[in-house]
Amino acid sequence: MFYGLLYGFVISVPIGPANIELIRRGMHSGFKDAFEVGLGAALSDAMLCLLVYFGVVKIILASKLLNSLMGIGCSLLMFYFGVSGLKTIFIDRHKPDVLKYIQGHGSKRSPLAMGFSINSTNPMVIGFWVVFLGAVTSYSSMKASFDEYPNLSIFLFSFFVFCGSLGWFYLLAKIVHKGKKYITSSIFELISFVCSSLFIIFGLILIYGVYKTIFIS
Repeated sequence: MFYGLLYGFVISVPIGPANIELIRRGMHSGFKDAFEVGLGAALSDAMLCLLVYFGVVKIILASKLLNSLMGIGCSLLMFYFGVSGLKTIFIDRHKPDVLKYIQGHGSKRSPLAMGFSINSTNPMVIGFWVVFLGAVTSYSSMKASFDEYPNLSIFLFSFFVFCGSLGWFYLLAKIVHKGKKYITSSIFELISFVCSSLFIIFGLILIYGVYKTIFIS
């Protein structure tokens, strides 16, 4: 339980698509939507723990076609978020105050579904869980627990990974919500531009990974 809580928190801290979407949603729509993005991502982490442990993900990774389709789908999702954000900044700006405009026109897409889909379709996240959980169950100090109580251990571990991950996303959502009042329109524009650009960069990285899988591997 302790390690699940610790690992769930720590693995959620590095910047990635879920954190970027949470920041973007928090700036646009407030704490509730930002937290729901984090809730979706945390649920995805717990689900991936279980799927990896019971071997479902290994079946997907064993198929080059399925693996490539997942990578393409996730990259398209990243491109969509990135282009939508840039379009809002540079094309749909009908009022001089961008901050007030975007705050009044938050995205209608479900933040919970977005957080879940971003995390669960990202091959980099899936690959991390395959490597990480394999090491945890085979070589760490928890090996004895997983050997003696395999089902109980994985369900407890996954639940506390969810709790730890959700703890980080709650903290980040609070930081974004509290700090938003001090951000001017120009700074907000810059943050939105950076978040949208990072989505596109993540998409390009995934497309390159798919290209290497199909044509180089």
